[in-house]
Amino acid sequence: MRYSAVPAVLAALLLVLLGPPLARAQTAPGSVQGVVVSSANGQPLAGVAVSVRGAADSALAGSAATDAAGRFRVAGLAAGRYVVTATAPGYAPLARAAAVTAQAPAADLGTLALGGSVFALEGITVQAERSAVAIAPDRTAYATRDMPVAAGGVATDVLRSVPELEVDVDGAVSLRGTAARIYLNGRPAPMEGEALQQFLAQFPADRIDRVEVIANPSARFEAEGAGGIVNVVLKENADLGLSGSVFANAGTRGDLGSGGRIAFQRGPLTLLGGGSLRVSRRDETSLDLRQNLIAEPVTFLEQDARSERDGLSGNLDATAEYKLSPRSTLWSEAGVFGNGWDSDQLTAYTLSDASRDPLERYDRAVRGDTDRLDLDLSAGFRHVLEPGRHELTAELRRESGTNDEASLIRRQLLDPFGEDAGLPEERIRDTTNEDERELSWEAGYVRPWGGAGQVELGYRGDVEDTGSDRLVRALAGAPPSYAGGTGYALRESTHSAFLTVTRPLGPLGVQLGARAEHVRTRFELPSTGEVFAKDYNSLFPSANLTYDFAEGMQARLSYTRRIRRPDARVMNPLNRSSDPLNRYVGNPDIDPQYTHSLSLETSWVGRTGSLRFSPYYRRTEDDWAEIKTVDTAGVSTVTWENLASVKSYGTSLTASLRPVGGWSGFLSLSGFREVRDASNLLPEYSGTALRWSARGNVSARVSRALSLQGMLFYMPAREVPQGRISSRLMTHVGIRQQLWGDQASVNLMLTDPFDVARTSFETRDPTHVQTGRSRTPMRSAVLSFTYNFGRPPRDARKREAEEEEPEEPRIR
Repeated sequence: MRYSAVPAVLAALLLVLLGPPLARAQTAPGSVQGVVVSSANGQPLAGVAVSVRGAADSALAGSAATDAAGRFRVAGLAAGRYVVTATAPGYAPLARAAAVTAQAPAADLGTLALGGSVFALEGITVQAERSAVAIAPDRTAYATRDMPVAAGGVATDVLRSVPELEVDVDGAVSLRGTAARIYLNGRPAPMEGEALQQFLAQFPADRIDRVEVIANPSARFEAEGAGGIVNVVLKENADLGLSGSVFANAGTRGDLGSGGRIAFQRGPLTLLGGGSLRVSRRDETSLDLRQNLIAEPVTFLEQDARSERDGLSGNLDATAEYKLSPRSTLWSEAGVFGNGWDSDQLTAYTLSDASRDPLERYDRAVRGDTDRLDLDLSAGFRHVLEPGRHELTAELRRESGTNDEASLIRRQLLDPFGEDAGLPEERIRDTTNEDERELSWEAGYVRPWGGAGQVELGYRGDVEDTGSDRLVRALAGAPPSYAGGTGYALRESTHSAFLTVTRPLGPLGVQLGARAEHVRTRFELPSTGEVFAKDYNSLFPSANLTYDFAEGMQARLSYTRRIRRPDARVMNPLNRSSDPLNRYVGNPDIDPQYTHSLSLETSWVGRTGSLRFSPYYRRTEDDWAEIKTVDTAGVSTVTWENLASVKSYGTSLTASLRPVGGWSGFLSLSGFREVRDASNLLPEYSGTALRWSARGNVSARVSRALSLQGMLFYMPAREVPQGRISSRLMTHVGIRQQLWGDQASVNLMLTDPFDVARTSFETRDPTHVQTGRSRTPMRSAVLSFTYNFGRPPRDARKREAEEEEPEEPRIR
């Protein structure tokens, strides 16, 4: 089957499988539509669950979820009176009355503004019971309020609790087996790679409101990120008056944290700010055995390592917003994140012959200090003519970061029995200074098209500079060949423009878009005078077709093309390791990888819960793989290489249960088959692999103030280009007690209570066979306390929005 024919085939299959609901929808021509926005800032809300029930019997007549522009449409309604309810994580439900008649079959509710935590209906007061999962046509949103890691944990713990995501032991996040792009509040995170992993591992989970998973982003998003987008949405405190919160936590592994948030609003001015401080510790042990197959005779190298890392991190942020008029707003944000690590590592090396008799033994100790500081400044303007439908935005952003590392390396030779050989100790000083600077500017314009259509276009420019200087000095006993200075400089400039068109055609929603991009890259090695330059143009089309069926069913067929560009870590050809037997080098000639992604996402929402089934197909051209080789001297070299292509096809199935008798939860199963074509390298690197994982989460509300929750994740062993990685099992258990109403809470979280978190691997090729295992102890208990102060009155914008809305429906 030709790849270009796949969308047509899937569309035909969709109509065949869902023909009966379609027929029922066509027999009832009535519909209800509208736009959902936040009452706090007027911005459209995606992923809001909208249900339509009969006004007389409360029977479910249909449901839908809002798209990225906040729009929804529920079709297939017979003539009659209905109650339309909108619910979303972090917001209170909102109910509106609607009438469908033969003369006016299409009921337009206009703009619905979601706000506070309690809403009133005639004669009764309803306490909000917000859904933990909201499914939208282009994303799935997971609220964090009931997660056991939301109090006392960090952002990495929250991401591990999301059914669709995989997070490895180092904190790298992937979606459907591919690295995902992390966003914060709808914008790319200000750091990448190891820096981003450290940021997520230190950022307090208390600040996160929800996590949005966008598997197939449209052209309006930046094209970077082959694995889709994970948008971390932070909590807002933008009410009148003075309010805020403080928290503190402590763990059994020496972790301590504290911080707070404060919000102030008066008239047109809104000020938000906060910060946190965290002390953490991480221990790790590993054992590797490498067999050198090309040495004559064959040799074995055993590496037994233990390491300890103690860290101190903190962050501060501030936001200022000023309303020039009811429609125009100026805003600015500033954030700073810093961390420092002190690490000690001791590795025992044993080189043996084919009979495993020691040939050479030595200990290698490394004491290191790392200090990183990131600064993010941004300012923007927003002019809103119609929330979510007609607005103009502009933004300027400046990011900078420094990363300084210093290591003292000591090498002591031992005799065959592991005792001091009496020879002088070798000592080396290794220092590295890195800096990153990025300036970006963008503008966007959204305007209505017809009754419910929309056109959006925008431009973004970006210039990023990354530089590094490294100096290695032999202090005592080390050969002079160790000494030397190296460094690199990378400049990447990007210019892109996009256009998307959205238009509903009855129950069918159509969104088409494209992003054009020009990239110029220049990588320099001052020590050698080498320059590696690339200029290239790319086009990234996207298409989304959604269909709302009766009885709570919805389907979405989407296609997108995205890119993953190599950063300095991947491109730098200079060895960044201080271990002479284990080299890590980049590849300046590596090409960016392009990914075509096609998916069919179907969902059903009922009274007791929801069901989501999402098959997909993905093809990546010039995919990257880390390749390890070993030379005759026993030195391993790890570098990046392009594979010809990688294809994967799979699906995920998620079932969510709404609160029933105080119990709720979800179960998610996902799996895919990967086909690697490495014919451009070695046949041994080609192959297939089957991966699957399971994740479950169950919550119980024992009383209004006491709740329990448990989470389990399992992934079996899986194949990789050069070998195999072991299975993974992770568990969380949490208990939360609310105090003084909702003003304070105490949370106890247990991570990996059965102490089963371990990893092992095997790699092999014609040069070597290596097996290893590692363990980073995860079992811990964290006790946290949160206190909210201030009882601010309602936001003036919220009151204005409520006054403009029609009368609340009467519920009997």
